[in-house]
Amino acid sequence: MTEEKKEVKKEEKPKGAPLGKPITDPDITKEQLQAQLNYAQKLINVLQAKVNEANGKLVQIEAQLEMANEDRANMLKQLEPMGITPSE
Repeated sequence: MTEEKKEVKKEEKPKGAPLGKPITDPDITKEQLQAQLNYAQKLINVLQAKVNEANGKLVQIEAQLEMANEDRANMLKQLEPMGITPSE
């Protein structure tokens, strides 16, 4: 391959997300860093549980709404033979 083709191939490779500069605090111990990581993981776990709970409630509400709309449509069909047509 020529030099041009090699350069083009190098440029085509997608670059990864840039990482922030590592914080190098000489006063922080490995145990402190581990404690911070554990705390962050606990926060993530709690947040994920809350998101899952909220999604579950949303699904239930959506199902209830669909059922209510189906019930409403069925009730309106039952009223039609009686000549009752509600205004919407």
